Amino acid sequence: MQAGRNTWFTLLFTALSTTSLVAAAADDSTAPTRILIKNVSVWDGVGDKAIPGRHVLIEDHLIKSIGGEPPAGVAATVIDGQGRILMPGIIDAHTHLALPVAPDKLRDEDPGYLAALSVRAAEMLLMRGWTTVRDIGGPSQGLARAVDEGIVVGPRIYPSAAFISQTSGHGDMRGLNDPHPNMGGAPDLIGQRYNLIADGPDEVRRAVRESLRQGATAIKVMAGGGISSEYDPIDTTQYSVAELRAAVEAAEQWNTYVAVHAYTDAAVRNALEAGVKVIEHGHLLSEDTLKLLKSKGAFLSSQSFGFVRRYIKPGQSGAGGKAAEVMAGTDNLMLTAKKLGIPVAFGTDAFGSLRAYEGGVYEFGYRLRWFSSLEILRQATSHNAQLLALTGPRNPYQDGPLGVIQAGAYADLLIVDGDPLADVTLLEAHETNIRLIMKDGVIYKNTLD
Repeated sequence: MQAGRNTWFTLLFTALSTTSLVAAAADDSTAPTRILIKNVSVWDGVGDKAIPGRHVLIEDHLIKSIGGEPPAGVAATVIDGQGRILMPGIIDAHTHLALPVAPDKLRDEDPGYLAALSVRAAEMLLMRGWTTVRDIGGPSQGLARAVDEGIVVGPRIYPSAAFISQTSGHGDMRGLNDPHPNMGGAPDLIGQRYNLIADGPDEVRRAVRESLRQGATAIKVMAGGGISSEYDPIDTTQYSVAELRAAVEAAEQWNTYVAVHAYTDAAVRNALEAGVKVIEHGHLLSEDTLKLLKSKGAFLSSQSFGFVRRYIKPGQSGAGGKAAEVMAGTDNLMLTAKKLGIPVAFGTDAFGSLRAYEGGVYEFGYRLRWFSSLEILRQATSHNAQLLALTGPRNPYQDGPLGVIQAGAYADLLIVDGDPLADVTLLEAHETNIRLIMKDGVIYKNTLD
């Protein structure tokens, strides 16, 4: 009887093992997925021109090879670019996907509705060719995770989690009569998810560590007055050098960096003295302060605010008047930065409505007032990728570089009708002119014949 039982177990084990082996043989999910994009002119995100007659092999999520001849003996899905330009996907260095409504409306909306708007915004951006975004403030870390896990469609997201602001600063979004969360008041939705109010070096360190705990890849600190905040004039300088230095030290302990919201000389000089690596906005900076920024090796991440100009009328008060004050300095900022050889990261600062994300594409055309199409494309690809790399080990995408087309880089690619190196506004008409969108080796759009 025992011998019969042993024989039965042996037969069962053999059958199950054979079935497993057959299933494993039939399951080719471990085999690399290869796509060959042939006959394209490759602009690599860095050079002065596109190189025609190239063939690009993608293996899984990375670029495997680029050559003048198709690789021999490689089984791959073939896409014929028919001589069109292949370029890196667009990177937005400054957006806010978790702020799809105006900040003063966040309390009034259902969190599920806000999340749905953010998901929609993420999909819209990817389908415009924006394969990576730096979400520089707001609780986008959950959305980033959902994108990475394939639950929703969107660009890669570098989240900064909660803004850090002093009391009465640009990130203090309380109503006038709301109690202070650090003085006995209970934090509301905004205080729980969107902003951390901190005063003094010790509170600032705690806030930075909390934001990092939430999943920030870099830290966003409000160092000066803002447009969308009600109680801080643009000219105000927020945080002392000691407080900003505490933020920088806490971020550096996690091997990442601090970016600050700031428009004025005083705010930016404090930040640079404290060791801040990235200045967001900077529209009212003098040439002397821009020279200091360059000598410190800091990044300038700014925007044209061109889309906002459609809605600003002369003589407005409140946020409109603040916006007009800031935008009056844009020409001087961009022209002086160009004169000094300071690259300007490409960003939109889109937030507040789906219309704002839709209008982000017009940043290309607005920048032509100061930069050539080629310069703008470099800003939006390889230069922005250098900014993202400041996250060091906090970088969620470690397998290869972004923003370039080279062997070993992430396969985030666009195929475009026409020549965007000569006319970057072609990318504004994304529905017709962007024929292929690939992110991480996955094709999200393909209208090639």
